[in-house]
Amino acid sequence: MSLIYDLPFREGKGNQTKEAISGNILPIHYVFNHAKYKASSSPNWVESPVSGYAVDFDGYSTYIKDQPLEVNGSFSISAFLAPRCFEACHGDVPTTIIDQINQSSQQGFALSIFRHGEVQFELGDGRNIYRFRTDRQLELFTKSFLTVTYNQEELSVMIYINGKKELESTNIKYFRPADIALSIGLNNHLFEISEVFKGGMFAGLIDFIKVYDHALTDEDIQKEYDKIRDKRSVPLEDIDLDEQKLLDDVHRPQYHAIPPQHWMNEPHAPFYYKGKYHLFYQKNASGPYFSHLHWGHWTSDDLVFWQNEKTALFPQKGELSPSGVWSGSATIGPNNKPYLFYTFANLNKKYNQGVAIARPENVEDTHLVDWKMKPQGAIYQTDQQGIPSQFRDPFVWKDETEEKWYLIIGGGVKDKGPTVWIYTSTDCEHWDFKGELFSVDSSLYPYLGTNWELPVLLPVRDQQGQVKYAFIFMSFFDDESKYEVDTYYYLGEFDKQKAQFIPDTIEPELMDYGRFKFSGPSGFVDPVTNKTIVFSILQGDREEQEEYEAGWAHHAGLPIELFLENQALRIQPLENLASLREELLIHESNKSIEEVNHKVKNIQDKMLEIMIEFEETENLVGLELKKDPANQEKTKLLFDKANDRVWLDRTESRKDKEGDIQGGSLKLDEGFKAHIFIDHSAMECYLNQKKMISSRAYPVSSNSDYLSIVGNTDIRIKSIKIFRLQSIWKQKEMSD
Repeated sequence: MSLIYDLPFREGKGNQTKEAISGNILPIHYVFNHAKYKASSSPNWVESPVSGYAVDFDGYSTYIKDQPLEVNGSFSISAFLAPRCFEACHGDVPTTIIDQINQSSQQGFALSIFRHGEVQFELGDGRNIYRFRTDRQLELFTKSFLTVTYNQEELSVMIYINGKKELESTNIKYFRPADIALSIGLNNHLFEISEVFKGGMFAGLIDFIKVYDHALTDEDIQKEYDKIRDKRSVPLEDIDLDEQKLLDDVHRPQYHAIPPQHWMNEPHAPFYYKGKYHLFYQKNASGPYFSHLHWGHWTSDDLVFWQNEKTALFPQKGELSPSGVWSGSATIGPNNKPYLFYTFANLNKKYNQGVAIARPENVEDTHLVDWKMKPQGAIYQTDQQGIPSQFRDPFVWKDETEEKWYLIIGGGVKDKGPTVWIYTSTDCEHWDFKGELFSVDSSLYPYLGTNWELPVLLPVRDQQGQVKYAFIFMSFFDDESKYEVDTYYYLGEFDKQKAQFIPDTIEPELMDYGRFKFSGPSGFVDPVTNKTIVFSILQGDREEQEEYEAGWAHHAGLPIELFLENQALRIQPLENLASLREELLIHESNKSIEEVNHKVKNIQDKMLEIMIEFEETENLVGLELKKDPANQEKTKLLFDKANDRVWLDRTESRKDKEGDIQGGSLKLDEGFKAHIFIDHSAMECYLNQKKMISSRAYPVSSNSDYLSIVGNTDIRIKSIKIFRLQSIWKQKEMSD
């Protein structure tokens, strides 16, 4: 009886490892072994007091393939590992640890982790594949010692977690080995999430995997566990996604809030607590694709410089949120305690969405890194509340004058139109339904969708203290439509007595002209400054294969301030962003375009803030941004006063891809003013505080970072300032 397979991961660096029994050198497949947008690098290796090192499997590209392992008769598998997340959102898809199952011949074995951390073992006898699954779940971010045994003499299977027997099954059929490649971290029969991304891949640290040619005894297993029992804890920085890994990506923004790696969707649930701002976001820690919805978490002292925190909320086993933890919001509730309100998702049900609550584990922790999710929902969709499974994204705020909280949630009524429901509470736990806050008729305004997502209702003020409310939402289509999803707003009044929103106009306006690049709105009134602040996603604009190769997708837009002027909504970047300024490159006043272009021609940088004001003119004016010296790539921001139009021309943004034009109406009785932020591929343009265009540019040329002013050479520039901005992420020296 002996050890027949041993992966100890002793190398500590590089992109290959040695299997100790055969001596085979095995490549570790990893997307950045041959990186496209950054310097090539190997997978992360983390020091381990047990085996020397552990390899970090990123959840979508890291895996090892080996020749078939000859297993006959009894055998055991041991593994020491720490999962970072589970495959919660794709039904019966296990996350592979070691896999030599052949589905076609119904032979082989596999050890994996099921949806919410249950340990799963599979055996094939040539006719069927038998699955054994524990009730007990593994812990995230903590190392667990797993052992499975198959005893052919006793025809039994046993599964152990940290030395304790969690499952025993007898009368098992004879095992039949499979002549198929052995996979580590990769399911041999991948679940297709899309043409590019596949499910069933392990995310986290693996210290070692061992296979024995006999069934280990309880005593054997306990003895092995005793050796490592006190070595299970893992520092968060060792297992969490490494924010340093992508800092040299040519297209990845550097001064925006962004997850360490992988994918995000809408930022949400901002609040201020004990000197810290908190902002959460929809997160997938398994890869840069839409799935496995968790709540990521940032903290900040100033809404500009952010810190990545531990993932806050996870999908949970049970009836409430097994399929994902979707978007929501936050408030400071009774007794000055923070509350998170999230959309729970159980896709096994017809009415599968509603609102649930999470509270901090430790209210004295200013970073609030640990959250406890209540096992019961706070609000459930009823059969009188519109389209099933279109009931999500709660937005909560406290009344300014009394101990009352309001909650709105997006939905829609079939053959009627999109709507938002409203509730009230005096304790943030129990909610009273008050009806519809606001709805529209789909037959009159089909472009506004069949239902609404991410509704936000925020007060906005002018300098005299007059208040209106901005109702912001995203259109959504429950069926095929010729219209595009986008973000809109109404300005109007909130009637607290009737719990209804009364708009000033019958139709809303676009929040941003960037064709869905600005989306996922959320916001709050900052209790420190009393400013109304809105957060958003700045959506990416690449194919899935490009996002696979980049290792990230999307990030937060810059925080913006909303205010009133002349009964109209005004938009500007948050003034705190001035702290990003590293160097003033240009400061000129009352110069011709020709003179200014002579000054700016040598500016080349991927992180810039540009503030420019043109004298009033009927002629076309604007800027060329992200421009290469050969003038083959550029993105143009243009304003045409004669036609009251502003637009971003992306038709030449990238040499190898056709672009588009994004824009809309802009009426001015003054000169054109643009406040522009460029952060690698991200571009945000704030125009006379009236409109904004958020967009993207991914030039092919590495030096497409120049700019110039557009217009007749004698047109005057009233003022221009250009700043070089700094990264909010501190770069450390990386080891291979």
